[in-house]
Amino acid sequence: MAKFKFKIENETYDWDNQIITGAEVRSVPPGIPDDMDLYLKKAGNTGILIKNDDEVDLSEPGIEKFYVQDASSDAG
Repeated sequence: MAKFKFKIENETYDWDNQIITGAEVRSVPPGIPDDMDLYLKKAGNTGILIKNDDEVDLSEPGIEKFYVQDASSDAG
């Protein structure tokens, strides 16, 4: 079975499924607290806010990169 890779900040993680939800990304140890927003970085775009029930396809070319920000700040 293929392993899919993604990053949270600068750490790379393996995932068994093609699809990962925002809640699953948040649950990867050490975990992302609820007062932080989760974003998906796309080349040439500002980050895309990922909610808990949003699904991200990890089979897209390249490695999906997630980052977190304090929920009170703007995406960047």
